[in-house]
Amino acid sequence: MPRKSPGPKAKGLGAELRILRKLAKITLEQASAAIGLSKQVLSRLETGQRNISPDEVAGLLALYGVTGGQRDKLLTMARSLNDPGWWELNAPGMTQESVTLADYEDSARKITDWSPLLVPGLLQTPEYAGSFMLDDGLTPSEVEARLAGRLRRQERLNRNDVHYTALIGEPALIGNDDIHRNQLTALAKAAERPNVTIRVVPIAAMPRLGRVGAFMILEVPRVVVHIEMARSGAFLDEEPFTTPYLRRAARLSEVALSATMSMRRIITLRDEMDV
Repeated sequence: MPRKSPGPKAKGLGAELRILRKLAKITLEQASAAIGLSKQVLSRLETGQRNISPDEVAGLLALYGVTGGQRDKLLTMARSLNDPGWWELNAPGMTQESVTLADYEDSARKITDWSPLLVPGLLQTPEYAGSFMLDDGLTPSEVEARLAGRLRRQERLNRNDVHYTALIGEPALIGNDDIHRNQLTALAKAAERPNVTIRVVPIAAMPRLGRVGAFMILEVPRVVVHIEMARSGAFLDEEPFTTPYLRRAARLSEVALSATMSMRRIITLRDEMDV
């Protein structure tokens, strides 16, 4: 099978190997010479710009003295680099941006999602998501195709190897119809999962935050930030650009309600729709 272009898994594996090399106090020159690669190639492997073979990983792990479960985990990652994800096998209607995002989500071990005005996509019900897609001018057939991809992305939260934190602006929770009511019920149910945390940022706190648009932080383990825009988005993975978003997420966490208080607020807002 030909090698795929490097993706999030390659970046994550490369970052872990770089950390292990530094912990072992081995230079890039020493490590590259030990496994018969140039310094430049090993540098590209560590930054996820080139896929790495299981044999290369095994050689590096032996050099770094890594054994047991950690060795097995990293070798499994190396063997799966060329495995196609569902988004590559069958993703009709998904934009290239959505395909890339699905790839990052699948590899992430921690996701922090800030959404000031809408419920985050990974927590949206089909009816809620579809209503906004129609409002954006998509045709019913386009909506159907995109919803299929959205629902497949949501399955990522069914696996406990990721922790997902949603920071949701209170305006996103306000509505007066069955679609919004059912969406709030779905949020309450999602919060019961051990790997999902939902926290509400109160309206009163939002002016102090300035204009902070929606973004998602994915740790794969290298930090990648996805910035959401009206009909597209952008990915940032260089530290000078991702650090401000880590600070914003920390600030949002400071002003957000606790998970328990957030659930009370969500249930109160839902019940008020019944009055």
